[in-house]
Amino acid sequence: MRHPSALILTAHYGNGHLQAANVIARELKQKGFDPIVSDLFGESYPAFSTFTQSLLVKSVSYRPSFYKWFYYGTKKVNSKGLSQFSRYLGRKRLQELINEHRPYFIITTFPLHAAPFLSKRAGFLIPTYTIITDYCIHPYWMNPLIDHYFVASESVKSTLLNQNIQEKCITVSGIPIRPEFEMFFDKRVFYQKYHLNQNKKVITVLAGALGVLKNVKELCQLLVCNPSYHIVAICGKNKSLYEKLLPLALRFPESFRLFGYEEKVHELMAISDCLITKPGGITLTEATALQIPLILYNPVPGQEGENARHFEENGAALVSHTILETVKQVHELSSNEELARRMKKALHIIHKSQSSTLITDFAINQIEQQDLILR
Repeated sequence: MRHPSALILTAHYGNGHLQAANVIARELKQKGFDPIVSDLFGESYPAFSTFTQSLLVKSVSYRPSFYKWFYYGTKKVNSKGLSQFSRYLGRKRLQELINEHRPYFIITTFPLHAAPFLSKRAGFLIPTYTIITDYCIHPYWMNPLIDHYFVASESVKSTLLNQNIQEKCITVSGIPIRPEFEMFFDKRVFYQKYHLNQNKKVITVLAGALGVLKNVKELCQLLVCNPSYHIVAICGKNKSLYEKLLPLALRFPESFRLFGYEEKVHELMAISDCLITKPGGITLTEATALQIPLILYNPVPGQEGENARHFEENGAALVSHTILETVKQVHELSSNEELARRMKKALHIIHKSQSSTLITDFAINQIEQQDLILR
């Protein structure tokens, strides 16, 4: 018997869009659906997609002023103009996917707008839902034909309302993250597994999936000198960064732990007393689930800067711009239990649990209601 299908559109521009798509796919599969995850842009224009992904990483890492110009420059462009342009991107491939799988609904985790245009203009009448994967919103996410928006915060909802999106079309769901981050942990098991001392502060430096956090070696060199800390460095897929940090791991085997891409990163994060990282939407949401005090290091202007501002203004993170400032903030968090407690409370308030369940239940319930109407 064939399972009902759902199409999930995403992209490889940053790891967050893909992670959110995979979490939704996993949830739908558990509920009896056949989820099809598609990088629509990458499948339609593979060479151009690879080039622009590389350009994005380089601009974020080495030319943040260029990325700032791109993000805020396009933000001033009329959103209707953007949606009109984007409706042609990947249209042929999308039509193939719809014809082959006949999805009951489409969920997007990246602002590609061919889906609502095609599904409604070509007679498919497939509902399209968008999950905004940051704590801010760029006009590119908005489209008059999207049926429902799932957003991370009330502030994003307010922005949509100010753009004449109806309130009934917006749900503050939070951002979908893997269920492992919302499970109960016996932290003692993880301390033993990773040979960490419970009496020391675990300071985790998370370089991101692509390992693009800057000055990690210099930061770790300063932190590892403190005997009250255990330093955990997670390099993601950046082999060059891993090799740079390897001598430090060999020199300080008792107080420095080095990892590449770690599939069970939730275990290390769960026992962290402080997390130094980039303010990507997924990582921030994982931190809210685990209530880890955050230091957001040198945010790139754009959605990272907007995310960092949201967390800082809500008392859920400290923002630093230099290595020395970061080290000072680590010392402050480690010695000031009241500051850490307030930050954990703020993270708990921001967190929206079971986001993927809420989103998928909504989409499935809409199908069931439509079936009742048609009967």
